[in-house]
This record gives sequence, C-alpha cells and structure tokens, in this order.
Amino acid sequence: MLFHRERKQVPLLNTTSTADISFMLLILFLVTTSMDIDKGLSRQLPPQNPTEEEQPMDVEEGRVLKLEIGSDNTLSCNGNELQISQLQQMVEKHVMKNGKEHVIQLTCNRQASYDAYFKVQDILVRAYTNLRNRLAMKRYGRPYNKCDDTQQEKLRVEVPQRISEVYLSAEGGEP
Repeated sequence: MLFHRERKQVPLLNTTSTADISFMLLILFLVTTSMDIDKGLSRQLPPQNPTEEEQPMDVEEGRVLKLEIGSDNTLSCNGNELQISQLQQMVEKHVMKNGKEHVIQLTCNRQASYDAYFKVQDILVRAYTNLRNRLAMKRYGRPYNKCDDTQQEKLRVEVPQRISEVYLSAEGGEP
C-alpha cells in the first residue's frame, strides 16, 4: 500500500486589512502634524540687471521720515524714541501730509532682531493698506482688495509705497 502523504502548506497571511490600516495611519499623521507657514514680506525687488540706471534723487529733508531700529531693538523716529504702537499713526500722517513725494527711510542695525524688523515692516505695510483702503472707500465705495486691477493700480500710484532701507554694520554704525 502506497501512502500518499499530503504536503503541508504554510497558511497564507490574511492581508486584507493592511491597506486600510496604512491609510488610517496616513490620515492620523496628516491630521496630527502641524504644518508651519513661513512668514515673509511681499516685496518686489529690482531686476538683477536693470536696463536703465536709476539716478539718485534729492528729496527735501521734511519729506523724509527717518525710522531707526537700534541694536537693542528700540525704535526711533527722526532721532526721538518712539513706541511701536505709535508707528502706524505717524506713518499714515506723514504719507498724507507729503503725498506722492514722501519717503520712509528705515535704518536697521545689524544687531537688531529679525522680530523687531518684521514688526516694523508689518506696521509699515498695514499703514499703507489702511491709507489705500480709505482712499478706495472714498473713490469707489469699497475696500482696496475688492477693487479691480485698474482701480488698484490707480490707488497704488496715488499712495505709492516708498520705503528706503539702510543697514548699519555692528562695529561703527556706518552703512
């Protein structure tokens, strides 16, 4: 009599739920992980190779608002110490007084923190936005961001953002 031996088969692993578990873990990690948003300033830089050279222009002393961030993160305006909470109102007043011919000169010591620099920049942008919003409400009856492109361009021409930046070295305080 011949014995026929049955081969033992290794039982297969049940993997039907593996894809579901992987998908659930992926969702869990996506939901619980924080996505940091980078902060930044929206600025249009001059072209790398300008086709025409810009000539330096003379500006009357009274039309320049001189802001300075010191190495200890203190803010001064035209040589007088200024609280950061007063900056927006002062910038708006200066721009309204001098119109298109205004200049805001921001001098920043290299030892100043980025946080102080970004706070000042944020307030400057907020002041210009506020002025443009007021002008847009007066002219078009809606805020600046609700105006169409041609209206926004007219408002940008009327209230140009004219900020000149100077950086001081750490040693002597000269540019």
